[in-house]
Amino acid sequence: MKDRKSVKILLIGIGGYGINYLKELTEKDLGAVVIEGVCEVMPEVYEQFPVLKEKNIPVFQTPEEFYKKHMADLAVVSTPIHLHYSQIKTCLSKGSNVLCEKPVCTSVKGAKELIELERETGHFVAVGYQLNYSRDVLQMKKDILSGLFGRPVQMKALHAMKRGSAYYKRNSWAGKIMVNDCGVHDSPFNNACAHQFQVMTFLLGSKMDEAAMLSKVTGELYRANPGIENYDTASVKGETADGVPIYYYTTHNLERKSFGPVSEYRFELGTIYYGKDFGDGPVNEYVAVMNNGTSISYGRISKGERMQKLYDAIESTRDRNHPVCTISCAIPHLEAVEELSMLPIVPVSEGMIKWFGDEDDRYCCIKNAEEVLEQCYLNQLMPKESGAGWSK
Repeated sequence: MKDRKSVKILLIGIGGYGINYLKELTEKDLGAVVIEGVCEVMPEVYEQFPVLKEKNIPVFQTPEEFYKKHMADLAVVSTPIHLHYSQIKTCLSKGSNVLCEKPVCTSVKGAKELIELERETGHFVAVGYQLNYSRDVLQMKKDILSGLFGRPVQMKALHAMKRGSAYYKRNSWAGKIMVNDCGVHDSPFNNACAHQFQVMTFLLGSKMDEAAMLSKVTGELYRANPGIENYDTASVKGETADGVPIYYYTTHNLERKSFGPVSEYRFELGTIYYGKDFGDGPVNEYVAVMNNGTSISYGRISKGERMQKLYDAIESTRDRNHPVCTISCAIPHLEAVEELSMLPIVPVSEGMIKWFGDEDDRYCCIKNAEEVLEQCYLNQLMPKESGAGWSK
């Protein structure tokens, strides 16, 4: 049996989502994979993460410090949004492939510059939109590209997650529009609930490693929580370059923990659902119902590993190819974020807001958020069109 090439990995940021990568690499046997180093500015990092000392993993303050005496085949970037661009540039220029958490950077211009740097260095940047790596989603995209469903007609999705004061206080950029003169535009649309919008553009891409470009983006943006800068509720309508309308609805202002995800992708020959209730409760898998009455359950397909994006990045590093979720796949979502940033943010009237929780984690809820967003989703409407009455 052919020996697998050893892959040296640099983890940049383990204090937030990056802890998932540290656990995956230290708690599972991934074969010939070595954590060459960790970059983390958190104080007392060895006390916070004893596994670093146990496995003799060195810690550095910056990627530049690491690369002075070390090299990595793959760098995994899980740092604040506004640091992604410069850290990816450093890693590419030092000879590493990169897996970066979404968003890949803060602007379309920056993303295009990183694509050019990929070409110059011969190394890849993969973006961590995990749905793009899920094997059921990839099979679904293959079926779409094969023409099984015919021409796309309309895409829509809804996904909302409750977030309170602890979420916004966890770092210096949560809920911010700008950080250090950099437009981070942190919101449910750009961060926690980004995946269901991005995957719609990915599924409509003309190739497996491309997403559909958008010709139009509009929407309504609302801020219920007065303690943040950016919007925390959004209804978005986009249109692809091929004229396919895309609708998306999200908020952080719920009473319950989450709402959705639910999705409906309509094609000429059938419709693909996620979270649809066919009579026995919501089915949390993708199910295609064809116009002729037949159905396809994508739940029969194993999704792969929970951190499949990491496994794919490791194998692509070994095989010298590119993981499926490229920077190009991330650009339509970045474009939508930029277009939405030019729209007004409407404050939700105080009479429509309910507060609950305690001083450690206080939640701001729009009283009728679930009902309004559900009606908007079912009927492809904006909140104003539904008579929501949220604005002052």
